[in-house]
Amino acid sequence: MRQLTYYVGTTLDGFIAGPDGQFDFFPFEGDLAAALVAEYPETFPAHGRGPLGLDGVANKRFDTVLMGRGSYEHGLAAGVTSPYPHLTQYVFSRTLAPLDPAVEIVSGDPVAFVRGLKRQDGAGIWLCGGADLAGQLLGEIDELVVKRYPVVAGSGIPLFRAPFLPTGFTLTDSRVFNTGATVTTYTKESRMLFRPTTEADLDRVTAVTVDEPVGWIGADRYLEELGEGMYRPEWTWIAEQDGRVVARALWWGRAGSEHPVALDCLYVDPSVADRAAVGAELISAGLRAFAEQGATKPPLYNLTLPTGWREDPAVVAATDWRRDAALAAGLTDVVERLRLEWTPEAGLPAGSGRLVFTEGTDEEFLDVFRRIAVGSLDGETRRNVALMGAEAAAREEVDFYLGCPGERSWWRLARTPDGAVAGLALPSATPYNRNVGYLGVVPELRGQGYVDDVLAEITRVQVEAGAELITATTDTDNAPMAAAFARAGYRVAQTRLIWSAPASESASVPASELEPESASAR
Repeated sequence: MRQLTYYVGTTLDGFIAGPDGQFDFFPFEGDLAAALVAEYPETFPAHGRGPLGLDGVANKRFDTVLMGRGSYEHGLAAGVTSPYPHLTQYVFSRTLAPLDPAVEIVSGDPVAFVRGLKRQDGAGIWLCGGADLAGQLLGEIDELVVKRYPVVAGSGIPLFRAPFLPTGFTLTDSRVFNTGATVTTYTKESRMLFRPTTEADLDRVTAVTVDEPVGWIGADRYLEELGEGMYRPEWTWIAEQDGRVVARALWWGRAGSEHPVALDCLYVDPSVADRAAVGAELISAGLRAFAEQGATKPPLYNLTLPTGWREDPAVVAATDWRRDAALAAGLTDVVERLRLEWTPEAGLPAGSGRLVFTEGTDEEFLDVFRRIAVGSLDGETRRNVALMGAEAAAREEVDFYLGCPGERSWWRLARTPDGAVAGLALPSATPYNRNVGYLGVVPELRGQGYVDDVLAEITRVQVEAGAELITATTDTDNAPMAAAFARAGYRVAQTRLIWSAPASESASVPASELEPESASAR
């Protein structure tokens, strides 16, 4: 990675120029002048190189210079439109028109632009000034080389103009000259930076690979769903140290979501001493940002594991540090779910013929949702009812499924031959697969095998609509539902651990919305 160096002169009281941008009061003489000419020849503008004997002298440290508009305009005042033709020149301004083909005007985000420059081949990058640009790029400055002259200005343009943000640097060199000036070099402390990505980070984000036996998001899927708005740069967070990505967190949401729904992939490089601590900081940084942006509920963390994962030490180890990270970040409620799949090889489950399936109004479905919620073994349903009551929990479920990719016309009420409502069958879909959306039996008819008839109906509807794969999820604690899926030919394909904020700290979300690949069965 190329380094960004802020090489600049200041007064004893920390000003890089006078109130009107003047800097001719800085003394340039004696052993200091000789040292600067010898060690930093490329930092002298073209019109001053001849008198200093620098014509034809090669660059030593930098091949690129960054200037704010104010710094650039000093040359313009003297009729110089390309002050450093021996360097690649960039001027940051939203209003300045190009004046010379050798100088590129950058009107976009300086931080994103500099991050892109750092990943290109080349020598060092010199930040020439001024204070506003330096303030914006403070987080990207790798080295400070400060020429401090024995002059007090009293007022003027400061070294940095930025919000209060203490940033540590380490002293690496300091020299005192006979003129009374000093040249002091500082490098940024090797701290880890947690931040959302920009488009300039795309190559580094997609270069991350996970070699642990847990579910993760590869480059192809990330890029495809990035294009669809289900992953976004501002939902993608990284931890950087010394310019290297050491951790990555990918939050996922629906294409039309204002905020992310779930953390879909968390990775911390094995070289990091405490992976759980870094993972926790990365999750926490993202959750804070989403809350500041108006998210009313913290996204959960969804980890996909192979079946029988507790029997594989490698999977347990990969799970342990991620669990510790989630808990430390405040996602302390955990549920384990089975992801199930039906394929045609399993055969179409047969219903008993004891139920009749009919269409119904939204209000009828709302009433059945409310009745099913009572005594449900599904952890998310119990949580939602405890948090907001059966009525509101049922309304939220109905609203959610109305917004799913599945068709409203697929929904069915299950009735006994005498017309009494026995439950409901909601075939649905996600952006990925057809699924068992939601099924349930009213409390007074549970334990009589009606769940098999409801599941058979959902499967039939999906197959007649052309589904070759039907997915579903259910809690591992919901043994009766898991058994019903097994009888219908659904096999367990994966296990999921889902960590979320305690109910008292977050609004309720339908369980199926929290899982990007499948819906939930009650």
